[in-house]
Amino acid sequence: MSRNVVEKLLYQLCVDRSMKQRFKEDSDKLLERYALTEQERHWVQNFDVAALQKHGVHPMLTMGFWQENAPNRSPVAYMKALRPQSDASEPVFSAALKQ
Repeated sequence: MSRNVVEKLLYQLCVDRSMKQRFKEDSDKLLERYALTEQERHWVQNFDVAALQKHGVHPMLTMGFWQENAPNRSPVAYMKALRPQSDASEPVFSAALKQ
């Protein structure tokens, strides 16, 4: 996994308004510019913050990415996305939200 590339991408999607708009309009085209694996691209496009964190992406970046770009930006939805459906007892890493 190219964690540094993913983290840079998520950071830019948090702070760059024009990039957020391009991601919303055509994420495939935007993500072509980054050296991502197909799996990483899938995680970003599907807002799979649990998989991103599991593979080393910093929780603050996943939370910011979610809050700035996800279709449902609520903290409750973010916490649900972090918790696997099959095992609610698995630890959840959240930057600033209480479990």
